[in-house]
Amino acid sequence: MNLWNKKAKSYARYNPDLNEIQKATFAKLGSLQGKSVVDIGCGSGVWTLHLAQKAKSVLGVDSSSAMLEILQEDAKTHAITNVKTLNLDFENFYKNNNTKFDLAFLSMSPALQNEKDYKAFLSLASKKVYLGWASRRKSSFLDPIFEHFNTHFKGFYEEDLQGFLNAQNISYEYEIFNETRVVKRDKESAIENALWHLSMNGVNANKQELESFIKDEVEEIIEAKIKLLIID
Repeated sequence: MNLWNKKAKSYARYNPDLNEIQKATFAKLGSLQGKSVVDIGCGSGVWTLHLAQKAKSVLGVDSSSAMLEILQEDAKTHAITNVKTLNLDFENFYKNNNTKFDLAFLSMSPALQNEKDYKAFLSLASKKVYLGWASRRKSSFLDPIFEHFNTHFKGFYEEDLQGFLNAQNISYEYEIFNETRVVKRDKESAIENALWHLSMNGVNANKQELESFIKDEVEEIIEAKIKLLIID
């Protein structure tokens, strides 16, 4: 089973109110009126549906069918009609894509894995936006569990698009956002969340192994540095 399909039911969904990072990003982007956008690794549409309200059209691409179902459901709920979706991983998308977009967008997605992916992403549009982890995310709940299982948060990549841009002397605009948030989960949800993260890291664990970490409701403090790259 696609692990992102498993995560979809508890993943963040579109919120009509922009968060601070979204506000700052859209302020830097300027007008998208009349523009075509492709959102790579769009997930449940957290960014996609905001992009759609500012642009002429948006294509959301994701390997998780369950995430795309949520996106389409929220688009319908909010009467957003200029979004199409494709259930494909990034490699299969770009190998068959002949469309040149005005903007290629990617936020917090593991879709770009190597130099071929970086080049393909940069060739999708005249303007590119990339949001990713600037350092390893810290979690008051998950970090002790990761340490116990001899692993760590895998969303941060030492080598990513920014490293490729630097190596190729490709200029870009750059900003770092600091984010701290608190997430409350009941015991069952917290266990499922921990098991999912461990599965993403290739660690097979069971509920019993996590009982000692989770006694009751969990209040997780998450600290993260998120980087914004804009490439023209």
